[in-house]
Amino acid sequence: MAQELIELFRSVLKEELQPVHEQLARLEEGQQRLEENQLRLEERQQRLEERQQRLEERQQRLEERQQRLEERQQRLEEQQQRLEERQQRWEEKLDNFIIETRSHFKKIEKELADHRRMFELLSNDWRSAKIDIEYLSAKTGKHDMEIHQIKKRLELQQL
Repeated sequence: MAQELIELFRSVLKEELQPVHEQLARLEEGQQRLEENQLRLEERQQRLEERQQRLEERQQRLEERQQRLEERQQRLEEQQQRLEERQQRWEEKLDNFIIETRSHFKKIEKELADHRRMFELLSNDWRSAKIDIEYLSAKTGKHDMEIHQIKKRLELQQL
């Protein structure tokens, strides 16, 4: 009887504890799922932190690139400023050269006009002298002939 009581007690306890065991099993399964979910969440968080780290690194590199670009832009602006200053100086020099050249050109034109007038005067004088020479040459020829004729007459008379 004691054995039967133990068996009966076991059977009652088993029946009474069965829902507790089932609930405990469900709790353990839930706990297992929670732990798995927790693990997945931690893995996801780890991946997110790694991504965030990579993003921060990329952002740092972008900021460094931007800094270098800004420095380059600054240098380019300085170079452009120097180029504009040089261009301004060249324009001033060119303006001065043009003014000076124009002045020299006017002087050369004046001298050329003076030389032309002088050439015309000399040319006119040359023509006049040539005409005079031709006239005198013709007169000399005429006189030479007259002298020759006079000599011939004198020779004839002396004979």
